[in-house]
Amino acid sequence: MPIYTEKFKNLVLYILANEHYKDEGIKKLNKVLYFVDFYFYRDHERLISGVTYAKAPMGPIVNDYQTIFKQMVQDDVLHQKSEYPAMFTSNIDYTLSEFSPEEVDHIHKVLEKYGRLSSTELEAISHQQQPWVLTERMGDIIDPDLALLIADDSGEELEITDENLKNELERLANSA
Repeated sequence: MPIYTEKFKNLVLYILANEHYKDEGIKKLNKVLYFVDFYFYRDHERLISGVTYAKAPMGPIVNDYQTIFKQMVQDDVLHQKSEYPAMFTSNIDYTLSEFSPEEVDHIHKVLEKYGRLSSTELEAISHQQQPWVLTERMGDIIDPDLALLIADDSGEELEITDENLKNELERLANSA
């Protein structure tokens, strides 16, 4: 029994195969997955992939991504072409049958915008966003509701100036 869903598997495969995605390894793949999910959540209040994300020093990561990607390699879905940085290629074709047209369009737009940026540039963008900022400790799960604070596709957030509200949001984020 895989520890990942078919939808997550096909999202990863689609990203890796997309013409707008310039591969730089697992750090970048984690950021692109995060942007796909959190921007979609901001607009539709649901994640596309169904995975959770954790706060890490280099930005948001798929929670337990090492185990998930190791399983995808063992299942012959992916081939790991390098150890450090961990880089993957797909062994099979993706299918978009589980995705709505709206989801496919959204994924494509995120890849057009962020697919050619470096992992360092994506890290810097994610570190400015409220979901990462308001999640207190490294390793904590990032509450998807914090995506509602990302203002638009430019990556700009709503700035929280009320300290009481900011403290309450931090408390909620860290209790998730």
